[in-house]
Amino acid sequence: MENDTIIHNPRIMENSKNLSILYLIGDRGLDLTKGEGYKIHVLKIIEGLVKKGHRLFLLTINENALLPEFEKYRYLTVKHKYLRLFFHRIFPFTGMINSINILLHILRFYRLHRFDIIHERWGLYSFGGILASRILRIPHLTEINGPGIEEKKLFTKDIAPIQKFTAKMIRKFCLRNTDHVVAVSNNLKSFLLDNHLINRRDKITVLPNAADVTAFNKQFDAQSIKDSLGCEDKFIIAYTGTLQVWYAIEDLILAFPQILKEISNACLLIVGTGQTRKTLEDLAYNLRVSDRVRFMGYVQHEKIPEVLSIADVVVAPYKGVGIPFFNSPIKIFEYLSAGKAIVATKIGQITEVLQDQHTALLVTPSSIEELANAIIRLAHDEQLRSYLAKNAKIEAQKYSWDRYVDHLVDIYRALIV
Repeated sequence: MENDTIIHNPRIMENSKNLSILYLIGDRGLDLTKGEGYKIHVLKIIEGLVKKGHRLFLLTINENALLPEFEKYRYLTVKHKYLRLFFHRIFPFTGMINSINILLHILRFYRLHRFDIIHERWGLYSFGGILASRILRIPHLTEINGPGIEEKKLFTKDIAPIQKFTAKMIRKFCLRNTDHVVAVSNNLKSFLLDNHLINRRDKITVLPNAADVTAFNKQFDAQSIKDSLGCEDKFIIAYTGTLQVWYAIEDLILAFPQILKEISNACLLIVGTGQTRKTLEDLAYNLRVSDRVRFMGYVQHEKIPEVLSIADVVVAPYKGVGIPFFNSPIKIFEYLSAGKAIVATKIGQITEVLQDQHTALLVTPSSIEELANAIIRLAHDEQLRSYLAKNAKIEAQKYSWDRYVDHLVDIYRALIV
């Protein structure tokens, strides 16, 4: 793996002045009231920065003015506005209108609370943060977690040609004019460079996602948790995360009849909710494994360590979708922190973070047989499960949110000086 992680600069770290940071989300699609992975990412960055004594303000486009999980932090939500009457159909990318609205809010906000840097989580049509940084003459950092435009066609619906052209122009403008880019994976970094969206390699730092290592190291009464779920004597296989189309959770369910033939007391816990839940429930019913597949629905993130504490094997299945895998799955780092035997798809950053036969068993995308055999192997080999779990705990120390935030602050300071 190419070592893109920023190194602590002693000269920068000597400057212990606490910073004032505006964290901006100008994309209405990133709704912080939903239980999606991006919300955890945002929350952990904000939580980490505040814990280290920095002053932070959150500005976000949101349908709901109240963000219960962010109550302890200073935040302002800007209401998304559609153009009136039929103009919305003629000019559908109202994110551009939101960007102007965001720009005005930032300028007003700056007069009240001077901040040193704007940290923006990139979103389609969002250019208000870049314009504000230039007007105010303060640094702008872009955090990018995926190319967005190219993923729309695969995972939701393709953007209309005029919208796509506009979105690409805005993306190029923003990435060329930001002062630094934090990309979530090396695949994403390569995409940005290969498509000439960024013209300097040293302008990008790769920071993979992370986990709250301390939270996952707590001791739980596993037996009482098992009892409460009716899994007293079961071999528990667990998946945590949203139920979206890019996950191969259906492969896990399709593999389950084969798993049950070899592990008669197996129980599959699927933790999370999303657009594919009904399809997955129907699949489990049609395969006659509904009684052994438990759909737990949405579970508050702070409860995930407790749920994982009872798992014997944890699974991160992904589809091969014909484009590079840009993601940095938070679940991978949480599985490591929980010290569990992991089965994961051999794809993208997963192969950089997890080492086959050392911290996980890696399987080929879409291979239901490989997936089933890996889980069966771990069920029959307690020594291998323990070996993978021990190594996972050690590897997890590299990927704590605490370390992530330290790297981020180093970047901030380098841009501000």
